Formats: sequence, structure tokens, C-alpha cells
Amino acid sequence: MKSTKARIEPVCFNSRIRGISPETVRQLTLPGGGKMPAAAFGTFHSDWAQAYMKDATVEAIRLGWRHLDTARAYENEDVVGEAIREAIRKGYIASADELFITGKLWNGHMAPKDVGPALDNTLKALGVDRIDLYLNHWPWPNVHTPGCTGEHRNPNAVPYIHEQFMETWAELVKQKKAGKIVHLGTSNHTALTMKLLLRDVAADERPVVNQMEMHPLFQQTELRSYFESEGIVCMGYMALGSPKRPARDTFKEHRADMQDPVILAIAKESGLSPAQVCLAWAVQRMNGSGGFVAMATRSDWIRDNLAAATGDRLTSEQVLRISGDGTPEHPGIDANNRLIWGQVFLWPEADGDWRVLWSDSQVFETRAAYERFKKAYWEFDRVRRETAVPANQP
Repeated sequence: MKSTKARIEPVCFNSRIRGISPETVRQLTLPGGGKMPAAAFGTFHSDWAQAYMKDATVEAIRLGWRHLDTARAYENEDVVGEAIREAIRKGYIASADELFITGKLWNGHMAPKDVGPALDNTLKALGVDRIDLYLNHWPWPNVHTPGCTGEHRNPNAVPYIHEQFMETWAELVKQKKAGKIVHLGTSNHTALTMKLLLRDVAADERPVVNQMEMHPLFQQTELRSYFESEGIVCMGYMALGSPKRPARDTFKEHRADMQDPVILAIAKESGLSPAQVCLAWAVQRMNGSGGFVAMATRSDWIRDNLAAATGDRLTSEQVLRISGDGTPEHPGIDANNRLIWGQVFLWPEADGDWRVLWSDSQVFETRAAYERFKKAYWEFDRVRRETAVPANQP
């Protein structure tokens, strides 16, 4: 039986470990009939993993992964491109056409004039002519410096302004119609931002995938159900709780999915690792309608993570114990334990509250609407500061 302890990530590649046939990996059907592997090998890095990303990606391809998840923000698209070329040289794949590659438009490139060049740079770095799935990474065009701390704030940050976002989306649609993007999607969209987007696009301009944080302690069932009711497939990042995430995204309120008692109990009774339990749940929940993004830098864990998407590893009763069904008998373990707070994207009027990013409480149709709100906000703030009694005054 495999250990039920949470994993501490070493780096260990072992060519003697045999791979998994890609044909056995669960496939998700996208609107229009395209297929996407439910398991995506992630290339987001904490600093410790960047030096190993090329070798880990090559090893993932050798072991059967055919879906690679990348992003300009990860600052390693060229490394992933090198890994693809090496995998071809070694005969693991005949060409990049055997892969399903997901990329993302970074916040700093959301100005309409920057969308096309950003995509071209991504394609060049990856060494491909088109990308299978291109996601708008965040709803807000707010940038942060690479490696910044959690206290970083961009003074020019703004909330979601639909008028502005639609200008970005129009450029993405142009790139899709030009043949550079096969499928178009979003990442980190909220219910309201998605409703506005779907309201204002044609049938062939709709996003087909939304990537969002999802793991056993943060299931987002209601939001996912809404997206799926609109025909949007959901992929979950942080699927293992990302125990090696950057320090700026680590807070004392956080809990570890792979150390949850229910996850550990199911791992013990099933002979799976806690990681495999989390990933098997990710692909089996909600009738197997979604998938996950996960990465590792050990051959056995890379293989085991992929194996979680090759069949039903959990019983329906075990899935129910994790998911719950809203009854006292089956509460599930969802703890609303969001790991990515997104505080580095906050705009001044959010008043330092990261929950404003996700609550749809500051979403604006037009730039003019935001300017009116901003003027009123700062006028109120001025009056408050002028009239408030100091805390230390008797």
C-alpha cells in the first residue's frame, strides 16, 4: 500500500519507470466536438522548480502526458518549447501535433495592440504554428512584477471593466479566426464577468473552457455548475493544493488538502496516495465533466498523477464523502479554502480586501461607470478621514 503522507517534492527522474498509454487517459469533449485530455501537466513554477521544468516536461511526455499547460506569466514558454523539441528528438512523440497545448494571455498584454504580438511570441517560444487552447489569464489587466511579494500593489490597477475586456476579447477572436488559436477560453472568470461576456459574443466567439482554482477543500461547485450549464468545460488548477506555491500565496488560514482526514482515510482504504485521491476525485466528480492541472518533478509521481485520469479509481461512495450532497449525512469536505487570494491584483478602491476580486461587488460595464464610482469613492474617503474620530482620542 502506498504511503498516505503528504508529498514533499524532490527531483528524481527514473527512465526505468514505464509510461502510460495516452489513449487510456480520459478525454473531455469541447463545444464543437474537439477533444482535450482531462489531465494537464502544469508548468507553473515556484522558484525551486524552474531549473527542472525542461527535464520534468520531457519526462512527462515520455510517461504519456499529452496535455501541457503553459502561460506567459510563468516565464518559461521557451523552456517548454525546448522540452517539446527534445521529446521529439528522443522519439517520445513524432511532432508537437500529438500534444494539446494550453497557453494564456498575460494581464500586461491585454491592450488590443499587444494581443497579437503576445500570441506570436508564445507560438515562437513553443515552436508551434497554432495553439490548441488560449486562455485570457485573468479578468483584470493588472500586472505585478515577477517574484513580487504579497504586499506588492500596482497603483494603476483597475477592476473588471467590461467595455475594456471586450476590446481584448475581440482581438483574441481575430487571432482564432486567423487560425492561430484552435479553442478560446478564460481563466479565473467570475459568474458576473462570464455572464457579461456570454451576453455580448456570437456563438462562435464563446469561451469553451474556464480554468479555475479547484481542489477538495475548495470545490467551487456552484460556479462550476453555472459554467457547465453554459457549455463551458472547467479545468481545475491547484488540484493538489499546491503545497510548494510561492510564499505570497501562503497564509495561516490555509489548510492542506492532502492532509485532510477524509482524504487520508480514502487513501488508506483504496491503496492510493493522497495525491491520487485528490486527482481521481477531480476527474470523477460531477459526472466526469472536468479535468485538472498538476505538476511533479519525480517520475513515479508524474506517472501516478496521470494514472488518476485513466479510469475510475474511487468508488461513488468515496467521491460522495469528498463532494458531499448538501445533506447532514454527506456534508463533504469543502471548506471554501481558497489558496490564490489574488491580492497582488487589487485596485485602490478595493480597500485592501482580496475578496472583492471574487465577489463581483466591483464590476463595471464601462470606463465611464468606473470613473463615476472612483470619484464618489474618493470623495467619501476624504470626508471619512476628515470627520472620523481618531482611535486613540478619549
